[in-house]
Amino acid sequence: MRTTKKTCLLKSFFKSENLQDSIFTLLILMIMLLITANPNRYTSGTISGLKLFFFSVLPGLFPFMFLTKLLTELGFLFKITQKLDKLSHNLFGTPGVSIYAFLMSILSGYPIGAKIISDLYEKNLITSQDAQKMSVFCTTSGPIFIIGSVGSLMFRNFKIGMVLYFSHIFSSFLLGVFYHLLTKKQNHNRQENNCYKIITFSKQNHLISYCVNQTINSLFVVGAYITIFYLLGEILDALNIFNFATKLCIPVANKFNISNNDISGILYGILEVTRGAKTLSSSTSILSISFCSMILSFSGISIIMQSMAFLKNAQIKTRNFVLSKCVHSIVSFIICYLILIIL
Repeated sequence: MRTTKKTCLLKSFFKSENLQDSIFTLLILMIMLLITANPNRYTSGTISGLKLFFFSVLPGLFPFMFLTKLLTELGFLFKITQKLDKLSHNLFGTPGVSIYAFLMSILSGYPIGAKIISDLYEKNLITSQDAQKMSVFCTTSGPIFIIGSVGSLMFRNFKIGMVLYFSHIFSSFLLGVFYHLLTKKQNHNRQENNCYKIITFSKQNHLISYCVNQTINSLFVVGAYITIFYLLGEILDALNIFNFATKLCIPVANKFNISNNDISGILYGILEVTRGAKTLSSSTSILSISFCSMILSFSGISIIMQSMAFLKNAQIKTRNFVLSKCVHSIVSFIICYLILIIL
């Protein structure tokens, strides 16, 4: 009888869901032990992550996030973008308001596009199918980061920044068009909403206060993810995980003439895009720049999690979003590589 109970417990433990929970629990406990063992280093890492958010991300992100929220709430934008419905349907299979989301995304950067998609879905201006399509091409980085930070500061070359930005945006645009063609034959039950009310200041005295509160809540989410992944990077560095992974990739990478520095940059970029771009910027070879374009389009797990914090409200599955970012990164790499060869 005892043997049967033990067998049942073992079977229950090794079920996929229980096993995943157990592994995740062990990882969390291990991280807590590591932080306890060296509190000074990891406290410093947390502070560095918070500084990155408050001094580098927040100043540029807050005004765009607040203003786009305000525009969405006012609703007047919906009336204007209705004129773009035909163009948008032909290109992406989405309503005209997706053009606005795309433009704001390529101008403002992560995670503005994801936040706009979430807001539009909550306002019933787009369906979950529209949101899924828009997440393919409306979740991009912006010129301040790619041209300014990566191109001008990291690579110290404005032209490289322009090539990276064009590759990133054009590949996103192509992906949106391709995804529409791929799903064109599917039946879409679109819910047209022509009764969306335009909110004016006279009708909504607390509109600005509401938008400020919503923006601050969203910014705290972004800041939390940046800090967590900055800390996680410190922990992986302390355990030499990145160095170990780099050594494992060297035999395969050497066959394709990929340098050790490029491998490290890609691995760093998978977790956090800024550190990956910084590592890759130590070389101006065609491969290094193209790999930088690749990780910028993948965006890193940190930004993917930030985006999914908003996109889950629009019923977008994480695996679908990650898959689209992987395809985006490959297309971006190819476009960037071809441009650099031609130039």
